[in-house]
Amino acid sequence: MNKCSFHLLLGLALVLGAQTGWAQNDPYYSSKGAWGQSFADQWALPKIGFTPKGSGKSAWDLETGQSKSVIVAVLDTGIDYYHPDLSKELIWVNPKPKKPKEDPNGYVNDFIGWNFVAKDNNPWDDDGHGTFVAGLVGAAANNGKGIAGINWGVKIMPLKIMNTFGRGRAFHVAKAITYAVDNGARVLNLSLESEHLTKLEQQAVNYAYAKGALIVVAAGNRGEETTELAPVSMNHVLPVGAIDIHDERASFSNWGPHIKIAAPGVDILSLRARRTDFMLMSRAKDYKAGDSFVGPQAQMMRASGTSFSAPLVSAVASLIWAKNPELTNEQVERMLLESADDIGLPGWDHYFGAGRLNAVKALKADPNYFLTARVDRVEVVELDGEVVIQVVGTAASNDLDEYEIQLGKGENPTDWETVFDDDDNIVNGIVGKFPTSVFTDVGKWTVRLVVKGDDGRVKEARGSIDVG
Repeated sequence: MNKCSFHLLLGLALVLGAQTGWAQNDPYYSSKGAWGQSFADQWALPKIGFTPKGSGKSAWDLETGQSKSVIVAVLDTGIDYYHPDLSKELIWVNPKPKKPKEDPNGYVNDFIGWNFVAKDNNPWDDDGHGTFVAGLVGAAANNGKGIAGINWGVKIMPLKIMNTFGRGRAFHVAKAITYAVDNGARVLNLSLESEHLTKLEQQAVNYAYAKGALIVVAAGNRGEETTELAPVSMNHVLPVGAIDIHDERASFSNWGPHIKIAAPGVDILSLRARRTDFMLMSRAKDYKAGDSFVGPQAQMMRASGTSFSAPLVSAVASLIWAKNPELTNEQVERMLLESADDIGLPGWDHYFGAGRLNAVKALKADPNYFLTARVDRVEVVELDGEVVIQVVGTAASNDLDEYEIQLGKGENPTDWETVFDDDDNIVNGIVGKFPTSVFTDVGKWTVRLVVKGDDGRVKEARGSIDVG
């Protein structure tokens, strides 16, 4: 794990076409067809609530990030801090950089972050991935150039933990996490993946979470279950899966019980660091150098991956904190999850978690409200000599009325029978049990958990079991 075990998450890029049309400000925010596609170039932003400011319906009408600067640490390949669409005002500047005499073995002259690979104060991006991620968080808005970032007043802290080939070490990840929170970062974005977990990284994440930071991580791009993968399966992180323009799970997006929320991650347009093309390291079939480049002087590019879903969530989290700096990391995460738009199967599921990120609802959400219905698994167990069905998951609310476990025949039942009910909050535990005698036929049965709050709101989640 400590020897180059982490790598960047690279998706697929398609062959480019011609760019059509320019708008007066942030031209690629309002244009479409930059690579010959029929949809908007920055389709992901309105998808999650960033319609044009001034309409009264945009997340930007609620908060732009300029009311209070929030530090977002991008733990990645560094940043192209001379990119014309990343103004210097958007890059974090250390108010107290360390001098050699103060710490000869530490972060000397760490003016804008740190390069943990070269062990120096120059977090320059020689791969391109980090600049792409940073652009989604905070590319300069209303400057008549390129794209629009989400947070217009963000302070991006570039921490280089990956080398030119997108590889890194767990030790560097842990050190960068600690550095970020010790220097004021409230949101940490980790768009990377490893096959193994280490205690060192988990300890660093625990430390950051205890200090009040929100650690947003990419789900990963293997199209596999998340167990045993890092950092997605760690405690105290917010894993993000990827969806396409049709709200379908991206085929590459990892899935499983650790996924908490989903955000756009297919055909995403962002900034290109000079003299880089990280898509060359991807497995995109027939990809040729420069195929993903977009715009004048190829200052932008497009790519797909959960790497680019995560920073959308990170950026919205930073807007929530800009709007209300007194919130805790637990409250910010709750606001993100409780406000998500349910897609896929009803309720929480292994592909989308709570659902698709909705910035408008998140910024309006009650930080203390939660109503959670989640089915982790449905299993057959023996209890006191009797075989029963056990449902494991979460049925909880800050103001719970009751919850029911219902049973229906087939994958999409129209008739349901209540087989268990209770009014106690259950979090990550046994929600209920019921006897096998309730099954009247063989085949697939759907288990539905329905949780009701005292305010009348209802959430549900589903699981299934095959009866032979």
